[in-house]
Order: sequence, then structure tokens, then C-alpha cells
Amino acid sequence: MIKKALIFLKFTIALLVAIGLSGRVYSQHSGLASIKSSIASGEHVKARAALEKLKGKAFSKPDKALYNYLLAQCYNKNNQEDKAYGLYLTAKKLYLAIDSTDRAMDINFDLAYMLHAQEKNKSDYNKYLDEYIAYTQKTNDPKKLAELYARLAVFKIDTEEYKDGLAYFKKAKHYLKISDNPEVESTIDINLASLYINDLGKPDSALFYLKKNFRYLTENKTRARQNITEICHNYVNQAAAYYYLNDHKSAIAYLKKADSVPIKNDVLKTKMFIYEFMYKNYEAAGDYGNAYNYLLLNKKFSDSIKTEDQNIAINDIQTRYRTKEKELENIKLKHKNKNKTILLYIYTGLLLTGIMIGWLVLKNARRREKISRQEKLIEEQKFEKALKDYELNSIDIMLEGQEKERQRIANDLHDNLGSMLATLKINFENLKLRKNELRDEETRLYEKTDELIEEAYQKVRRLAHAKNAGVFANEGLIPAITKLAEKISVPGKLIIHVSPFGFDERLENALEIALFRIVQELATNIIKHSQATEATIHLTHHDDNINIIIEDNGTGFDKEALDASDGMGLQSIQKKVGQLGGTFTIDTTRGNGTTIIIDLPL
Repeated sequence: MIKKALIFLKFTIALLVAIGLSGRVYSQHSGLASIKSSIASGEHVKARAALEKLKGKAFSKPDKALYNYLLAQCYNKNNQEDKAYGLYLTAKKLYLAIDSTDRAMDINFDLAYMLHAQEKNKSDYNKYLDEYIAYTQKTNDPKKLAELYARLAVFKIDTEEYKDGLAYFKKAKHYLKISDNPEVESTIDINLASLYINDLGKPDSALFYLKKNFRYLTENKTRARQNITEICHNYVNQAAAYYYLNDHKSAIAYLKKADSVPIKNDVLKTKMFIYEFMYKNYEAAGDYGNAYNYLLLNKKFSDSIKTEDQNIAINDIQTRYRTKEKELENIKLKHKNKNKTILLYIYTGLLLTGIMIGWLVLKNARRREKISRQEKLIEEQKFEKALKDYELNSIDIMLEGQEKERQRIANDLHDNLGSMLATLKINFENLKLRKNELRDEETRLYEKTDELIEEAYQKVRRLAHAKNAGVFANEGLIPAITKLAEKISVPGKLIIHVSPFGFDERLENALEIALFRIVQELATNIIKHSQATEATIHLTHHDDNINIIIEDNGTGFDKEALDASDGMGLQSIQKKVGQLGGTFTIDTTRGNGTTIIIDLPL
């Protein structure tokens, strides 16, 4: 019962689909303006007959676009979607030709909505809907965005995604408040009421929006006179909400208010509906006498509507017959002129065929030439890629070789020279046991020699343990770079600061080694070439990115003069950073220091 009781609310949703274009199209032709009003009020048969009478008239470009659009709407309402589709596309093309992009994009929504309703065309509607959404969001116009989200809400409700529909309606209301459009906001309130009572089962929430809509409709006497039909519908819909809340007394009171409203359109259908609903409420309340009386009234109006529908159908058939008769007359007239022009068409066709063949031959030759150039370009790109891969591979091999050589030297220091120094120290310790037998001068010589051996042993031991090429396994990247900065800083000549941020956890060992080598090489370049007195190494680890900034106050250099063959110089570092998927930026001029920025994704 409730689904049927809210037929006016469901009708409002369909009406909302047409708000965009039908509300904004401007026409200088009074006939088209009248037809547009007929369609808005649901009189599609009347509108179709009026459009047929205007067929063949000379319209301005905007009116021609509007004519095709209105005719498409009539065909769509008459379930002739194939004809409507072609007319919608024609109207869209005409609007684009006169730079009415807003109207063309609105037609995209009409196309999407029509195709979405057809099972076989559901896969085709997305391209029109996506184009409409992208254009509307790009405009950043609150009014257009409100219409966009209201229309998307209708799509979601049609696919029974009610919560998403509710969210889109609320987004639409947000933008309507910005654009100050109470008329459209009131329409959305009606749709929210429908959604709450029909699909979400919340009649109390529906009442909130219905009462808000009623306040808008009756805000002043002028608006109340203009919206007399909508006021009647509002009363009926509030009665439906109270029916669902089992408050039949309130439902009957609102139905009586609706019955007293002096509507002019669809009087029979509205009365029939009100009396049927009165009968249902009285029956539910246990007042069977009144229920019976309203059931009789409902039947009386139902019979009247059937007779009226038959008359409308007969008139529609007569209109179609007259239209077909006129089309046959036009066909006969065209047939008389056809023989006179047939030869002209033949000669013109032969001429065009010859031109077309020549054009195709020329186009084919150009196409082959273009394909040849593309193939050559692809080969060049493949060669360049192979060369780049080779260069990057060479850098990897060189770095790997350096790392292995460092480890080999460390192992040799530890295994050979380290053990020799250890043996020497033991032997020297034995000699120290006999130092009491020596003179004072010889004792001092032994002690000095012992200190030198101890110092040499500790240095070799430290070198041997540096197997991760500066990135100590028990310390990590930041301590290694900090120690590097301390070692190469010279008080009074060059001070290097290290500023780390976000390195709360260790990175992968191979990556730490690569980063350390890059920083080490750049620090070496500062010492060798920059003549700087101060430098700073900034290291930042944020989310999945690492940022390294190395800046100095040195003499700077000319970027154009970089030597591409300088081994592990800036060019090689830049290629290594690129291989890691990062970016390498140099900001320098002569006399103004140098800043190098490295960004690496993890």
C-alpha cells in the first residue's frame, strides 16, 4: 500500500532528471516554449502533436537544437528509445556547434539515464555519464554540482543502492545552500522523503522533509497559487507517512485537506487515488462504514479515468493517422521530382567516386610513409633504451666490483696483516718481560714501540670490520653518514653538518649502502672542488619516500660543463639515482654555492 501511496514522490524523482536542461534552455520561438511547458507537466501526447506541426519549419540554430531535444523527450516517454537516441545525439551536436557546452553535457545525462534503463544497453551508458560527471566537476559551479549529485542519487536509487543515493542527495543539498536555489532544494526534499519511506523504512524522517517542502510551497500567497497541485501531493504524501506509522487519524485528516485543494490537472486520477487511500485508512482504523463509502467513490472515478484514457488513445491514433497521411503526400511529391534529378546524381556519384579513389590512393601512400617513419622511430627508441640499460648495468657492475674489492681488502687486513700485527704484539710482550734488564733509554724505546704497535693494530682492526663499506651492520645509514661527516670535517676549514629526520627504522642493507656511497661521493666532491667552508646534509624519510639535500657555500660550477666520463662523478650518480627510480636535481651557479636534491621512492 505504501509503495502505491507514494506515487507522487516517485513521479518527482523522474521530474528531477529533467531539471537541468529543461530549466535552462532559452528559445525565441514561442511554440517551442509552450511545448517545453507541456512536457514538464507530463502532457507528452499534446507536446508530440505540436512538434509534428512545426516539422519542416526554418528554425534558428538554438531553436533547432531545442526542437530535436524536445522531440527526443517525447519519443523517450513513448518508449521509442531508438528514435530518441538519434535525436538526443543530433541535439547534442547542434549545441556543441553553437558553443552551448552546458546544454550538450546535460544531454549526456539524458542519454545515460535512458540507456541505463535498458538491460541490453547498460554497458553503453557509462561513457555519457562519465563525460557529464567530468565536465560538471571541472566547472566547480555549486548549482551544476548540486544537479550532478541529485542525478547520481537517482541512479543509485534505481540500482537499489539506497544509502549511496541518500549520501548523494545530501551532497546536492550542500551545494544548493552555496548557490541559494530553494526551488531545487525543495524538489530534493521530496525525493529524500520518498527515499526514507519507500526504501529506508523511516516515515518519521520522511515527514521532516515533507513538512519542510510544505513550508516552501506555502511561504507566500503567490507561490501557493502557483504550486496548488504540489500542495495537494504534499498532503497525500504526509498521509502516507502517517499511514506507515499506524496513525490513521492523522492520515485521514491530511487526505481530507488534499481533497479540499482545488487542483486543475489530473483531477480524476488524483481524486481516485485520494479516495482509495481514504478507504484503506478507514478500513485499518475499523471504521467500515466510511471505508465502504470511499471505496464506492474510488470505483466511480476509476471508471471515469478508463473512459478518458480511451478517448486520449483514440485522439492519439487519429493524430498519428493524420501525420502518416501527410507523410504519404510528401513522398508522392518527392517521387515526381526524383526522376529529374536521378541522372544528376549518377554523374555526381561517378565524379565523387573518382575523387574518392584518388584520395584513397594518396592517403594510402601517406599512411605507408607514416608507418615507415614510426617503425624507424621505434627502432631508434629501442636502441636508445638498450644503450641506457647497458650504461646502468655498467654502473652496477662497477659499484659491485668496488664493493667486493673493499671487502677483499678488509678480509686481507683482518686475516693477514691483522694476525701478523697480533703475533708481533705477543712477541713484543715477551720482550717486555725482560725490560728490567734494560737501561732507561732502551725502556722508553720499548714503550714507544708498544704504543705504535697497539695503535696500528686497532686501526687495522677497525678497517677490517668496515665490511659494509661505511654502513656498519650494527649502526645503520645515519650513524655511518654522521661519522663520515665527523671524519672529513676540518675545524677552521670545512664543517659538515648532518640533519636526519624520520629514520626511525633501518632500511634494506643494499639500499643503505647505495645511499651511503652516493652521499660519500658527493661529500668527496665538496672537499675536492667546492672550496666550501660549510656544508649540510639533510636526510628525510617520510611515508614511502626518501629525500636527500646536500648544500654547500662553495664556488659553485657551470652545469653545462659537466664531464660525462668522470667515473663515479655527478653524471654517474645521476644515472644510479635514475636506476633506483628517483630524481636528481642540481641547483648551482658560479660563486653561489651548490645544492643537490635527490628524491627516491621506496
